[in-house]
Amino acid sequence: MSRKKRLMESIRMIKADLWSIRYVILVLAVYFFLAWNFFYSSCPFVMVTGLPCPGCGLSRAGFCLLRGEFADAWYLNPFIYGIAFLATAFVIRRYVLQKEVRSLQKWLILLLAGMLVFYIYRMIRYFPGESPMSYYPGNLLNRIYQALGRIM
Repeated sequence: MSRKKRLMESIRMIKADLWSIRYVILVLAVYFFLAWNFFYSSCPFVMVTGLPCPGCGLSRAGFCLLRGEFADAWYLNPFIYGIAFLATAFVIRRYVLQKEVRSLQKWLILLLAGMLVFYIYRMIRYFPGESPMSYYPGNLLNRIYQALGRIM
């Protein structure tokens, strides 16, 4: 297959993939708009419980990685490097090489398991204190608890 045909096929695949998840993209865009403009966090886990989630720090780490602040990215959440590697591998396999991507699934599961173990470690070692392992008292469960306390 010529380069031009491969490029055109890759572009077609990207368009088709984006079109197939258009409603997910729309819902996420609305969610993040509302979260960033009306709440203190964009993480539903934090908004409900006030506790950091296993992915806490990933967004900030991703932005640090894009700015070339590698040490800061590592500090916030070292799993950003695994996510960046898997995302790059996905893009190359799917759109450049035009091969299946299902084989990356085992690496994603391994990455998520590692994130969970690391989360437990960080909760034991750093919670509640160092960012991003902070407690947010304005969470929904705390508000419900306080409201019930006033009623009873």
